Amino acid sequence: MLLRLLLTADPPQAACAFRTVFTGGEIGETGTLRYLATDRWILDLDYGGRTVSTPQGSRHSGPAGEVRTSRPTTPSFTSAVALLLPRYRGIDRRHGHDWTLNLSVPVTETADGSLRAVFQSTENPAYQAEATIHPTLYCILIMRTPAWTAELLGLRTTLSEPELKEIQQILNEI
Repeated sequence: MLLRLLLTADPPQAACAFRTVFTGGEIGETGTLRYLATDRWILDLDYGGRTVSTPQGSRHSGPAGEVRTSRPTTPSFTSAVALLLPRYRGIDRRHGHDWTLNLSVPVTETADGSLRAVFQSTENPAYQAEATIHPTLYCILIMRTPAWTAELLGLRTTLSEPELKEIQQILNEI
């Protein structure tokens, strides 16, 4: 049941910051994500890169220039988009399938009402990850593996009218 909810999660809109931290303390990707339902998002990386994706196409700009495609971007399974939309995570027979829900460990509720689930690697079941899952949106707020921790920070699901207009204008440029 939880896997089905994770793999069909799609909030109508969302905005948050995100970060990935490696076990040794090295900071990975950081930035912001703005999302409008049905696979339309803007991912701004703190190093200056931006990815804009819609079902009609995508645009990535960064230090090396700009790339446009006539198809949507498929986010990496470690990206902030894959936390917000777990169908892009490498779980349960999805592309890049790396994780499966560890059914021997019950899903529990945390003190703040979030859900805690344990995943195990499909290649090495001893390699486990812990996910903190939003209790109603079914996005992954935090995923901790032995190698890295990725998290959504300050997740909001209500955007102001000016934010929505700005996002829509950027998305319409695709």
